[in-house]
Amino acid sequence: MLDPVIKTIEVPCGQQQAFDIFCDMATWWPLEKRSMSLMRAGGPAKGLSVEARLGGQIVETAIDDDEHHWGTFTKFDAHHHLQLDFHMGLPPEQSGQVDVTFTPLSATTTRVELVHSNWEGYGDMAEMMLNGYGSSWGLLFEEAYAGACK
Repeated sequence: MLDPVIKTIEVPCGQQQAFDIFCDMATWWPLEKRSMSLMRAGGPAKGLSVEARLGGQIVETAIDDDEHHWGTFTKFDAHHHLQLDFHMGLPPEQSGQVDVTFTPLSATTTRVELVHSNWEGYGDMAEMMLNGYGSSWGLLFEEAYAGACK
């Protein structure tokens, strides 16, 4: 079993705002650096749609208008915790799991912990996905998301 990637940050906003910003991925996810469109169509994606609710999906619209399903929310406790099956363009049955927990430290500070696990869900691509996301969550979560919270 491969170890999960765990990232913990403190953001300078309240718990509700930290949660809402995370769910509004289209405003902070760097599509010009990390998107299916870059790999498959040669340019950054046009957009990202996030249905922030239980059963909601994350879908990228590529530069060529193809849509790439990234994941589905499998748990959604507003402002506290969310979980999603995350496969970013792979078939849904080949997915890892991303859990994000929001813990208030004060009225204006929140600890946000992201755990990406179930690497085995990616099948033969497990180690490659772990190596890729092991480093990418630094850019995506610790830089892009944290920067959106300021």
